[in-house]
Amino acid sequence: MNAYCTIDQVAADLNIAVTAANQDKLTRCAEAAAREIDHAIDSSTAPVYTQPWLPLWTSVNISRAVQWFRASDAAVTGVAGYDQTGQLRAPATSFDMWARILIPDKQQWGVA
Repeated sequence: MNAYCTIDQVAADLNIAVTAANQDKLTRCAEAAAREIDHAIDSSTAPVYTQPWLPLWTSVNISRAVQWFRASDAAVTGVAGYDQTGQLRAPATSFDMWARILIPDKQQWGVA
């Protein structure tokens, strides 16, 4: 898998178990989040998805993958309600919040 976390870590944050039915979705969400991290970091070298990962990248990867996983529940209406968690909103904005968290690891800066 091309991510900075495992699908088991994502599932743990979602309070679910990895199953044959959700394994593909967990993988897609983790990999999508990793692609966003790669874009925010803007490294001049190819990403390396082997452990050990930087803890900050793992944390961001898990949090964003969880958001992507839950996004499909709110894709049509924009909001999904859950008894345990309250209302969850679909990702309405970009990766900006996490990109700001990753600024210490950003490797290239464009000229404005």
